Amino acid sequence: MRLFEIILIATLLAAAFAQRTTSAAGWSRPLTVLAVLVALWHIFHEGTHWQMFPALAGLVLLIAWQLLSASQLASRYPAMKNGVSATVALFSIATVGLSLLIPMFTLPKPTGTYPVGTRIIYLKDSSRTEDAATTPGMPRELMVQIWYPADPSNHHLAAYERSVETSLLTSYRSVLWTNSKEDAPVATQGGPFPVLLFNHAWAGRRTQDTFLTEDLASHGYVVASIEHTYNASRAVLPGGRVIDYDDGDSLLDFRLHSAKEILATWNKELGKWVADEVFVLNTLQNENLDQNSPWYGHLDTQRAGALGHSFGGAAAIQVCSVDARIQSAVNLDGWTFGDISKRAANQPSMFLYGIATTNQPKDPTTSGPAEQAEAELNAVDQKEVEDSLKQFGGYKVSISNTSHMDFTDHPLVSPWRRWTRPGHILPARIHTIVRTYVLAFFDQTIRGAKPQLLQSGAPAQFREVQIESWTPETKAVSSLTPTTP
Repeated sequence: MRLFEIILIATLLAAAFAQRTTSAAGWSRPLTVLAVLVALWHIFHEGTHWQMFPALAGLVLLIAWQLLSASQLASRYPAMKNGVSATVALFSIATVGLSLLIPMFTLPKPTGTYPVGTRIIYLKDSSRTEDAATTPGMPRELMVQIWYPADPSNHHLAAYERSVETSLLTSYRSVLWTNSKEDAPVATQGGPFPVLLFNHAWAGRRTQDTFLTEDLASHGYVVASIEHTYNASRAVLPGGRVIDYDDGDSLLDFRLHSAKEILATWNKELGKWVADEVFVLNTLQNENLDQNSPWYGHLDTQRAGALGHSFGGAAAIQVCSVDARIQSAVNLDGWTFGDISKRAANQPSMFLYGIATTNQPKDPTTSGPAEQAEAELNAVDQKEVEDSLKQFGGYKVSISNTSHMDFTDHPLVSPWRRWTRPGHILPARIHTIVRTYVLAFFDQTIRGAKPQLLQSGAPAQFREVQIESWTPETKAVSSLTPTTP
């Protein structure tokens, strides 16, 4: 819970207790006034949300009770006093419970030296026709959120998601403040800044890895997160047009389709995502040359990289094969599709994988068709990744006691993972590991730095990590032994 939410709950409980106690009854009205002031500050500065509604209802009830005259309290409603106090207390406790169940989570602070700005832009690619649109002939439309190094400013902190992008359950995210200033001026020192393209997961959202995109921006990267329309969980286009992901997962159901059919579905969508990436990078390149653009002279699109989670990681690797400006790519716990062997020799990659404590090898003799299809794709993916690392060089980073969604903001959104996934490392730990390795990789492959973390023979900095490195056209040259930091 946030500061003034905690103060409001504490004040309400104190007022309710004072009302029940003869010796402290005189404090009830002043505490109610204080609760009103705190609630107003909370609403207008922190921003209220549905988890706080029981506490606010309790405050309204308390105000109504306090407004009754002394004669009414003494003659008509004395028996209600304890009930009102108990109701206010129960409403306050209910708010605490809701806030624990679905919390106003706090994103980790960026570790770089730059303040972070963010801006949401709308792009239309008139050269392509949207094949998923209900109206024929519509162009491909995209929403892109950019995190970037900024100059200090008084701009308001950006919300985690815009209200039109949330549902009733997730509406609280529209007043959940990030570490980024909305439309802040681009940093005037240290540029031009390398551009990184981020891809969300299948049916994901552009903000799903804000813990990582903000951090990269604070270290001098411009990160453009692409919302892949019709595959994002929700995309809101100009004019209030809302496009939810409603394709269903039947096309990816291993019980209904063979590995070959599912792979064909993924590859078809992959081509669209890769075209999105190239289009966004071309747009930013043009903006960099436009004197009327806020990006003028600030972007280095010739030193670009790509990254993504799950299916988005496959898109990050694949774009290397069609765009020489992408110097390196990171796949966050995703399979790899397309033809990843068609890249330049100077386009290394990094694959980060989570290893859950419950992973146990399955007996192939007892597996059904769905398990066999999944195992087939997994075996193909492992071979292609290893062949790619041998050919182009790069790293495979395996992180123990983690699962697929740990590479996103999800551990912050869902605190119950500590009970549903016992043994998993804490969100702060996994986010620190992911941030550290992704930043080091891009610093090395794009900026030419030599971070100690990735040097051959260097011990791993995190006990949960096993890292393997390759140089082009060789076998793995090192397998670094994890050590406790």
